[in-house]
Amino acid sequence: MVPLARPFPGLTGRGRRARWRRGVLRRVLAALCAAGAVALGVRELRPPPPPSVGVVVAARSVPAGAVLSPADLALVPVALDARQPGAVLDPASAVGRRLAAPLAAGEAVTLTRLVPRRAGEGLPPGAVALHVLLADPAAADLLSAGRRVAVYNTAGGVALAHDATVLSVDPAAASRGSVLSDTSAGPRGVVLALESAGADRVLAGHGGLDGGPPVVALVLLG
Repeated sequence: MVPLARPFPGLTGRGRRARWRRGVLRRVLAALCAAGAVALGVRELRPPPPPSVGVVVAARSVPAGAVLSPADLALVPVALDARQPGAVLDPASAVGRRLAAPLAAGEAVTLTRLVPRRAGEGLPPGAVALHVLLADPAAADLLSAGRRVAVYNTAGGVALAHDATVLSVDPAAASRGSVLSDTSAGPRGVVLALESAGADRVLAGHGGLDGGPPVVALVLLG
């Protein structure tokens, strides 16, 4: 006859030590169950992560006028509600573009920081593009797409437009004849993006005598 296996003495014994061990085991199991329940509750109550989107940022500091390369850019996740207006979402769409303003490392690349590929590109809602001639043609050499300017009447007075953006600058006319010629340089102009009200002020009484583009003075803003 095979003898019956003895119960585990520590759990089935009737002595004080057996009862103490059973009590300890129950407390340990209860603590483990409570900890599991708390962890499960925290996980259930934790809100889901906010939706995010990949935004193109500068991988390093890039000066104004530089042409962006893949090494200049990085794609980082940003909360959808924290995305800057006009932020570039695809690095490929920024590669090869020229910067109109400097970018610090980690700063988001936005459309307003890129030189427009053509006049009128990226006009904000409510803005218009206006071609004006410069009273001083040499001032065109100080301007570039993306720069902000104030527009004044050549006779002086208050600004006609306080915050216009240069979209493009007319190229310099090709030299004609001898370099010793005293013929003055031809007029040069720029295409500006400005609010409709500002465009109305510039056009009101400031056109050329032949109905050509307005002749204005521009002040470069920081």
